[in-house]
Amino acid sequence: MNGDLEGILLIASTLAVMGVLFVGYVLVWRVVFAYDVTDEHVRVLLFGRIPIYRIPFQKIVKMHEAPFHEVVLVPGKHFFTHMFGRRVVIETRGTWFPFTFLTPDNPAAFIAEVGNHMRTHAH
Repeated sequence: MNGDLEGILLIASTLAVMGVLFVGYVLVWRVVFAYDVTDEHVRVLLFGRIPIYRIPFQKIVKMHEAPFHEVVLVPGKHFFTHMFGRRVVIETRGTWFPFTFLTPDNPAAFIAEVGNHMRTHAH
């Protein structure tokens, strides 16, 4: 009986540790990438400070929302902050990979913000 209890405790503690590690893995992406909309482009920031990628407004063809399962295997640049969240799909012209996928907290508001900046600062 004592051996059974030890086995159950070992399994329970292993599952608890795995759960904590999984939650940490999912949450770490919110720290790694952030997005910024400027007057001329959308920027992807590493650790919220270091610009690592930008999408100039003049290269954007269209944007839309898509669920995770529809775009997870589509070739492109994937910068996600939410593992399974809805993606903002940005289609561009003149790039090697025409699709960039972002996961802001509110995809519809993000698309609206980029659209407003594009209209306001059109050349």
